[in-house]
Amino acid sequence: MKYYIRRELNEYGPYTLADLQRYVAQGNISPSDLTRSEGMPDWVPVGDVIGNIPAPPMAFAQTVPATMNAGYSGQGETVYSGGTVYGGPGTSNVYAGDHATRIGNPQGPVPPDFHWALVLLISCFCGIFQVVWLFIEISFVRKIRPENSSLALILSGMGIQVAAMVMLFAVAFQGGHDAAGFTVFFWLIILTGSALYFIGYFKMREALLEYYNTEEPINLRLSGVMTFFFSVFYFQYHFSRIATWKKTGYLAPQ
Repeated sequence: MKYYIRRELNEYGPYTLADLQRYVAQGNISPSDLTRSEGMPDWVPVGDVIGNIPAPPMAFAQTVPATMNAGYSGQGETVYSGGTVYGGPGTSNVYAGDHATRIGNPQGPVPPDFHWALVLLISCFCGIFQVVWLFIEISFVRKIRPENSSLALILSGMGIQVAAMVMLFAVAFQGGHDAAGFTVFFWLIILTGSALYFIGYFKMREALLEYYNTEEPINLRLSGVMTFFFSVFYFQYHFSRIATWKKTGYLAPQ
């Protein structure tokens, strides 16, 4: 059975019962946080679901160092609301709610940190850069999900489209007799390669959603429409958000 955690308007998960027990024991989830499974009509405190599991003492109202300038008005001030801040190296852990909590594990791999607008700008002047950056993103996805098949799908799509272009030049050079028939065949091959591209992009999206809503639960949401039209740049926008969170503890709004 899978459970979801709710804090204000945000939901996290799904988690197994063992996940909830482990996160409570680690102090990542408070027993007073609300949870609900698919078969439960109402939200109930986590403590009611997992029973009496001792959790380490944790100060839910913590202080924020001066390097974090979101959601507080001075160094060392107790924070109860503001921007969403998760545990990062050397920082306190703040959640924008009625108390500060910690959720997630910022010790995982850091995604490539390069502003999406710069990726777009350089790609406009050098189209090959977009392809190179795509493989950098795929490399990161394979770090968190080694079994992910996006690389094989995208390489297959590229290979099919290159083969179609070679066939086009060969037919044009030799002077094909059935130009109309070859044109249809050519575009079918191109569309097949493109379909493999998009399947690869959505495999990347699937891996990111799974990882950042289970192992490092930051309630990541990725639009299917944005993935379809702006895949490389859209992924990079979120990679930069996550990289900043890992460096500073502050997770910018989605």
